[in-house]
Amino acid sequence: MFRKIASYTFIPAFILCTISACQKVDINFNNEYSSNDYTQIVKVDSFAADISTVYIDSFPTSAKGVTLIGGYSDPYMGRIDAKTYFEIGAPLTTASNFTKAIYDSLYLTFKLNKTYYGDTTKPVHIDISQLSELIIPPSIFGNIGPNLYNTNHFAVYPTPLGSTDLVVRPNLTDSIHIRLSDVLGDTLFAKIQRGDLDVTNGTNFLNFFNGLCVSSNANSALVFGCKDSMGLKLAYHFPSLYKDSATVSFPLSNTTHHFTNITVNRNGTPLQNLGPANASGKQNIISSKLTNNMAFTQPASGAMIKIRFPSIQSLLNLPNYVKLLRAQLIIRPVANTYSTFYYLTPNLRLTTTNIANQMGTDLSINTGTTSTVQNGGLTVDYLRGNSSYVYDVTSYLNLILNNPISAYQQDGLLLTPPSNAYETQFTRTIIGDKYNTLQQNQIELDVYYVAVQQK
Repeated sequence: MFRKIASYTFIPAFILCTISACQKVDINFNNEYSSNDYTQIVKVDSFAADISTVYIDSFPTSAKGVTLIGGYSDPYMGRIDAKTYFEIGAPLTTASNFTKAIYDSLYLTFKLNKTYYGDTTKPVHIDISQLSELIIPPSIFGNIGPNLYNTNHFAVYPTPLGSTDLVVRPNLTDSIHIRLSDVLGDTLFAKIQRGDLDVTNGTNFLNFFNGLCVSSNANSALVFGCKDSMGLKLAYHFPSLYKDSATVSFPLSNTTHHFTNITVNRNGTPLQNLGPANASGKQNIISSKLTNNMAFTQPASGAMIKIRFPSIQSLLNLPNYVKLLRAQLIIRPVANTYSTFYYLTPNLRLTTTNIANQMGTDLSINTGTTSTVQNGGLTVDYLRGNSSYVYDVTSYLNLILNNPISAYQQDGLLLTPPSNAYETQFTRTIIGDKYNTLQQNQIELDVYYVAVQQK
């Protein structure tokens, strides 16, 4: 569609049939181009933005400072489960007069970080399991790498040390305390009483106690986050009239081995064929045309939206075209795909990419002397479904216009949350393409360009 900003609008014949009523658009371009009989500013909103969903195979989740617990079923993204692995260090203090002390209990404490996704009205099942092997990062070219990934996992003993079902109120609950096996508690306390090397030496303790895994089950409908300040505490007391209590703390150890494993089952969803390109029946990129004219971004579950502008170079062939002045991309989440349970990702950046779907540079905007990464400025309308993210893509489109080859090499933009939310939060956004049945769901590219009529 073309709209007139100046006194006259040049309209290419090949899109004449798509034109609605011409009208002036109230916009300020700092008077760089005057409105006269020869120079006009023309708005075009008929250039297509192709969208697709890209598969993300693996990404580092270690040393993020976040413990993710739980799982939930999403009608669009599938069944998603998160479990966290970590190491516990030797006790911070030991005492020489523990011989008369009496063991009380052993428990694990988590402090919530107020992030969550899913239904907070239903209880979450939590299992605490002891690792039966050491956490060792995968090797890279024969050397142990620095990272652990969402796909890594380690063996645990079959019987959990402790389990519970509880309703989590992320905005109200401060901490969670889960009592663990008294058999383990008695064993640890006996070693403390003896001054055993297993509890006085860090290496010995790690070999004795490899670590813990926090997981849930298929009945859970919520994933929530905790800080990395959790720790194991052993409570004891000395015989006395008042039974004075005290604790021994076993802190989180080696945060580089603190990571989250994430599993996804997409059977029965629009993305059931999304997966590694070398897997039977799977595709690592799926056009929105094959997923009900929608595309999906939720990197934590392995999906991200890719946006391309394959027809933008035809702008150069428009009659009297001189210069691209401004381009604005409006991304609209599909109505009824988000709610207070499945709320929209608050910040989404646009990052350049290539044919291999590798992440490049974030699109930013100059604000005076500084450059700020664009986050879309989300506006949410739960009632009417008219929510949107808006981006200035002028500089990016100018790069394409000045480099004709790139437009035909599957280059584009990825729509993704900023790090650290990329790896640790499950908010998701589902957007519509230009063929979506409702206009309020359709992605839109508005292009403003300068046209000069020859005398």
